[in-house]
Amino acid sequence: MIFLYNLLTFLYLPVAILKLFYKKNFSFKEFKRIKERFGSLKINEFNLDKSFIWIHAVSVGEVNTSVKLIKKLQKDFPNKNILVTTTTETGSSRLKKIFKDDIYHQYLPFDVAYFVKKFINPLKLDCLILIETEIWPNLIIKCFNKKIPIILLNGRLSKKSLNKYKRFKNLSHQVFSKINLIIAQSNKDKINFTKIGANLSDIHVESSLKFDALDAEPAKPSFSFSAELINNKKIIVCASTHPNEEEILFKSFKILNDASVHLVLVPRHPHRAKSVGNFLKKEKSDFSFLQENENFNLDLNKKVTVVNEIGHLNFLYSISDLAFIGGTLIEHGGQNFLEPVKYGIPISSGNSVYNFQEIADQLCELNILKYGNTAEEISSIWKIELNKKNKDLIKQACSEYILSQQGSLSRSAKKIKEHIK
Repeated sequence: MIFLYNLLTFLYLPVAILKLFYKKNFSFKEFKRIKERFGSLKINEFNLDKSFIWIHAVSVGEVNTSVKLIKKLQKDFPNKNILVTTTTETGSSRLKKIFKDDIYHQYLPFDVAYFVKKFINPLKLDCLILIETEIWPNLIIKCFNKKIPIILLNGRLSKKSLNKYKRFKNLSHQVFSKINLIIAQSNKDKINFTKIGANLSDIHVESSLKFDALDAEPAKPSFSFSAELINNKKIIVCASTHPNEEEILFKSFKILNDASVHLVLVPRHPHRAKSVGNFLKKEKSDFSFLQENENFNLDLNKKVTVVNEIGHLNFLYSISDLAFIGGTLIEHGGQNFLEPVKYGIPISSGNSVYNFQEIADQLCELNILKYGNTAEEISSIWKIELNKKNKDLIKQACSEYILSQQGSLSRSAKKIKEHIK
């Protein structure tokens, strides 16, 4: 089965390379780094006398989840190098912004056996830590063959993903059986991992690292706005939205028909902001982009704001009255629910939440999250939540929930230490 996987991976390689070139943020700087995708190490920049703790965090979300873990490993293992790989440019940028030159960073090579071998052979690797379900067969098999402990941290495996892995049962068993430690987010995830070959004795359950990753510091303003107007406005932030969701959410906003409400649409991929803007123009909506020329401004005189640049969601939550989580009105499985919980605001979403099922279930039980799958249902939820008198109850429920789930970082770190040489 691994032979067939390698053949298909090799045949797909030209497509993967072309996809890199066609990415909106691909630049000359990224072009210079393309050799990293083929397993080339920046040997002259690496201190090869020390061994490495290797963490793979595919993109921005995984990088944010792993920040405190990286800092703890730096503290606990001062004599070891920390190497963090990402797959996306946005993940790479976020990592560099936080850690600068305090860690080693490269892109993860394509999962072609030769490239993976080329990447890991020069390094003395104490372990490989995979954040969430980032499974690459050649990466895992090559590390296993070199007796490098493999840890899957913050692991989740939805029913949808489980069914995909079951289609390749032999390969899945071959790969998952080689993982030394899996720290899963729920008992459901634990059971699902065993169904595709993971060893039951190697799986532990901890609450998501995302709880520990929540920053206790208040959000800093990342754009200008009228302090006078904001006190008279109710702000609904629709975060990480995907194609077709903005149309439903805008219809919900129109049904709500409340002049005191300001709608903020935050596409998951900022390059889609232009198409969202074109849709609003057709609807003859009074809107503005958050970034106009060089300025970032939340224009509350308009009815709608479209966020066309990353990095503002955290502060938007802090000044909002209500959040909607995108990727839930389509078969995508949802995005991060915890950021708005940090600010104690009620949440709405569609019911496609399998990427965060346990957290979503818990939030529903606490009456923090409500599901709506049509414009009418969503509008009804918004109307009820915005007109609630005692909003301190939601804030208190959010605060108590976060506190009850924290502590996974320190417990997970103890288990990781047992596998580091």
